Amino acid sequence: MSYLGVGFSPGTVLAYHSTNLKLFDKRIKIAELVLRFMILGLGVVVAVLIRTDSQVKVFFSFEKEAKFTDVKALVFLVVANGLAAGYSLIQGLRCVVRLVRESVLFNKPLAWAIFSVDQLLTFIHEPCNSVPTLNRSGVDEELLVVLIKGHIKAT
Repeated sequence: MSYLGVGFSPGTVLAYHSTNLKLFDKRIKIAELVLRFMILGLGVVVAVLIRTDSQVKVFFSFEKEAKFTDVKALVFLVVANGLAAGYSLIQGLRCVVRLVRESVLFNKPLAWAIFSVDQLLTFIHEPCNSVPTLNRSGVDEELLVVLIKGHIKAT
């Protein structure tokens, strides 16, 4: 406790005090590997599902088949998922090599590059998550079209 009775003093904070750092490092590498391959699998599944999905709408006697290429945001989503999956494959292979060689990443510029690309892919992929949720939350389709295309034709 601190002298004010609130919080913790530095001596009582929980920390990892193990002498077996190789085991701890191996667990972190395995966790990273699992996360990388989960991103790879989910990215491929989402890209394939969106790419192969289509809907048919009958308007009087006309049939219109809607595909993912009709909405630019879905094309962006497929491309972003493909990029994330490809990058995760490359990083997953790097993780496997590190596990086999039992090496540690001491190269500081490479660590910053990996971190930066991870952040970049997160920021590229984040806008993709908001487009499908707009329609599920009850937003009108016209508003969704305005948000995606940016304008309304005057009639």
